[in-house]
Amino acid sequence: MAHSISAPLAVPAGVPRALAKEGARPRTWPGVLLGVLLTPVAGLLLATAARIGASPSGWSYSVGLVLVAVGLMLRARGLWRAGLGLIALVACSRLLFADGTLLQTVQLPEGGHRWVNRLVDERDGTLFAAHALVRLGKLPRSDASGFIPALEAAFDRMELAEGAVATPAIATYLGLQSPESFDALVIPPARGATPDTAVVFLHGYAGNFAVYCWEMARASWTISALTVCPSVGPAGDWWSPEGERTLKATLEWLSARGVRRFYLGGLSNGGVGASMLVHRVSHPGLELRGLVLVSGAESSAPVPEVPTLVIQGRHDSMMGTPLMRTYVERLGARATYVELDSGHFVFLDRHLESEKAISQWLRQQEGK
Repeated sequence: MAHSISAPLAVPAGVPRALAKEGARPRTWPGVLLGVLLTPVAGLLLATAARIGASPSGWSYSVGLVLVAVGLMLRARGLWRAGLGLIALVACSRLLFADGTLLQTVQLPEGGHRWVNRLVDERDGTLFAAHALVRLGKLPRSDASGFIPALEAAFDRMELAEGAVATPAIATYLGLQSPESFDALVIPPARGATPDTAVVFLHGYAGNFAVYCWEMARASWTISALTVCPSVGPAGDWWSPEGERTLKATLEWLSARGVRRFYLGGLSNGGVGASMLVHRVSHPGLELRGLVLVSGAESSAPVPEVPTLVIQGRHDSMMGTPLMRTYVERLGARATYVELDSGHFVFLDRHLESEKAISQWLRQQEGK
């Protein structure tokens, strides 16, 4: 009796082996579904990058996410792998090179750096939020006018001078700031001098941004001072117990590094905090030389015992200009008041006038 031998069926070219098995189906639907969900998000990010004039890294992240989303949706392995590779390449390059010429983001009080702060360019997140606030009408018209162009110009100036920098804003929105461990922007004098004077500049609402600290440092350089901008939470509530402890830890850090004199300043909510804390914080061996308040002060705060500079936008409706004038009147001869034709963001859209006013005032206090 003849015996027949069954040979395995040949799999036609181009057909996955999984399909050759009876009843088998490709198990790629989770990836396809993920691609379908990611595609509109990636498209929105790409459109946003175009609208806000994103940084090169912002563009690359957006393009990489588009490649991943489309590759998953079309089951094109090479495409989504290329997207992941681009994202990884950009992240690695920022981890290695996002370290400005002078500007450093230092984790205080123990020192070191949070690498997460290097992953995303501050320009991208800040401009995205600024556009959203303006479009949603969350900023008064008198304050919003010219805000975005002024912010873009500030980033252009900083990037030209510093290159890629880290930003404490990332750690802030991840909830990592505390008096025991917080990020501070540290900018030494431009001429490389060893400073014995510092300007401590407190950030406002929304968090600590390198671009504002860098603008302050340009004025501080006129007296060869170190500029330090510590971080508290997104609310910029420096008058809180956490804010006060963070400022005290900053002063301890400065004293340990040979600083003997300091000026306390603040922007918006930071100005409010500085006007309230100036009577509550001190450190042995550190002499408080003066107060610099930009677009913010607590009008009912006790009168400081040191010279005080107040810079205010004439049309500021977020920190009412009449209240700032009242505060200045209470200070009397100790106050120097500079009112410029701007709104709440006078530090950006009148940056030359603001820098000149701060520089001249600092030189006067130092007898220069």
